[in-house]
Amino acid sequence: MIIHLLLFVFQCQLGSCFSRETKINISVSKLKFTKMLLNKLSCVQTNIIFNLCQKKICSTFVRMQSVKAQEMPNKLDNPEIQIDSANEMVTDIYPAPRVVPMVLSRTNTEVLSFDHVPGPKALKYFSNLRQYSFQIGTQLTAGFLTLAFNISNYINLKNPFTNMSALFDEYGPVVRFVSPVGADIVFVNHPEHIQKVFSMEGEYPVRSALDSLDKYRVEKNSILGLYSIKGEDWAHRRSQVCAPLHTTVSQNMQSLKDVCDVLSRKIYTQRNHQDELKTDLYKELHKWTYDCMGLILFAQKFNMLETEIIYNQNDVSWLYNSLEKATDAIIKCESGFHMWKLFSTPAWYSLRKHCDIIDSLIGKHVLQAREACSGDDSFKKVRHILGMESVATAMIVEQPLNVEDVATVLMDMLLIGVNTISSSTSFLLYYLAKHQRAQNILMQEVDALVTSSMTSVQTLKDNTPYLQACIKETLRMVPPMPIVSRILPKNIILDKYNIPKGTLIIMANQDTCRKESNFDDADRFYPERWLKEESRDYHAFASIPFGYGARKCLGQSMAEAMMSLLTVQILKKFKLEYHYGDIKPTKQFISKPNKPLKIRFVDRNN
Repeated sequence: MIIHLLLFVFQCQLGSCFSRETKINISVSKLKFTKMLLNKLSCVQTNIIFNLCQKKICSTFVRMQSVKAQEMPNKLDNPEIQIDSANEMVTDIYPAPRVVPMVLSRTNTEVLSFDHVPGPKALKYFSNLRQYSFQIGTQLTAGFLTLAFNISNYINLKNPFTNMSALFDEYGPVVRFVSPVGADIVFVNHPEHIQKVFSMEGEYPVRSALDSLDKYRVEKNSILGLYSIKGEDWAHRRSQVCAPLHTTVSQNMQSLKDVCDVLSRKIYTQRNHQDELKTDLYKELHKWTYDCMGLILFAQKFNMLETEIIYNQNDVSWLYNSLEKATDAIIKCESGFHMWKLFSTPAWYSLRKHCDIIDSLIGKHVLQAREACSGDDSFKKVRHILGMESVATAMIVEQPLNVEDVATVLMDMLLIGVNTISSSTSFLLYYLAKHQRAQNILMQEVDALVTSSMTSVQTLKDNTPYLQACIKETLRMVPPMPIVSRILPKNIILDKYNIPKGTLIIMANQDTCRKESNFDDADRFYPERWLKEESRDYHAFASIPFGYGARKCLGQSMAEAMMSLLTVQILKKFKLEYHYGDIKPTKQFISKPNKPLKIRFVDRNN
């Protein structure tokens, strides 16, 4: 019986090769014999045989899937071949899995794999080696890129922004660096792509950490700081710091203004015959930021602006000196090849030494704050109402934490805050000195400002719209951190490329801010762009100096308040001038001026 069935199928297959007349002349005896066999089979077998025959005859048959039972078409592609109407509907015993077609949008008609992302091809030749040293490879690739960009800065001193721009000009808005021995790195600079990355960062965003600082804390069995900690621990720690920080800034507005007055008096008394500061202006701004942070974090007057003694003679000077040395060591460790992961390097030794000093000195201040709050509850409440507190005090009283945890959080805030705020303030004064038209407009706003308008952060911002536009334009021209990174928990499609989860995505914030496609006259300092109606047309993610989302910079209000207060105090006394070559930001972890700030502070004739 099986042999006869196979003969029948074979004849049906051959029948598709003959003409219609030939198929009609099939012998009657064959048909009768087939009918007899079919009658002996079950209904299930009959359906299977007919399905098999029809699939052999109709080579171009297309099965249409739906939620209902499978249906056979009424007509085949070949008009000469017809199926009997009695057998028009055939039900499969073992229906094929339902295939739901992927619906693509009109603008994104095709999704390309990760391998299609363009980038330098030289690195791909060595990608087969990544299985041998995966962990070190990512850092080696990142170090190689950082070292390459730094070298290119020295070669192309005229315009260092072209280094990153040339990368995107060559390969497009999405660039992939294939690591020979580690995870790949993807660069993006389009605002829509940046927005999409932030929208998919999840509840607990992950970014690339400062590996050198993390290693230091792991070796000390300490918790990670706010910059590096992840997951629920990060969310909990951030909630403990956010509210006290904003409250403390508002409560210390008058004290911050006093520190700004100290710097303006120092500028007045220590100018040379060209009205330039005898000492390094950037270093003085660094000390000013350090003194302001001392008020906010510890409620203590560090008075570093008025201290001109050997560093190791008091705790305040010692802490400041260690902060400078630790910052330099972190920059060296995070730049270039991370050889300190394999063996101790001079930079790694300096980092450990000075971070130990910072940790011990901050711990000392935290202990003093805890002792000051060791009284009864009524004293704590009165102290809180009167505003006689700092971030350290608030974390101890409202969110009971041990000394080591508080010291770690405050250490991160000092390392990041002092350097970013002093850098941004330096470029703000530089751009105002270089663009006299903007400075004259700002002077008029400052002269009309009354003292009562400086009692709170929000009141100050509301009464100085042009100053806020100048600050915003400065941060657009030179973001304190030139890149922002994220590691997403799921795949993402950027410019039709499927980027797998876990890939390090670096958003070139500085390059995005300088694109003509994002801002008209992007290389021009023009604060008015933020005051016009056209500013609404700017993409919200074309300039994000403080980041975005859950992991947005905690110190935004603090930075804006400090920069506003100092600018007001300086412009009330001086007219700023600059007569030297252009100053550019360095390509480091935190941008800073690449040459001395020789700004002239000319007395105003009020």
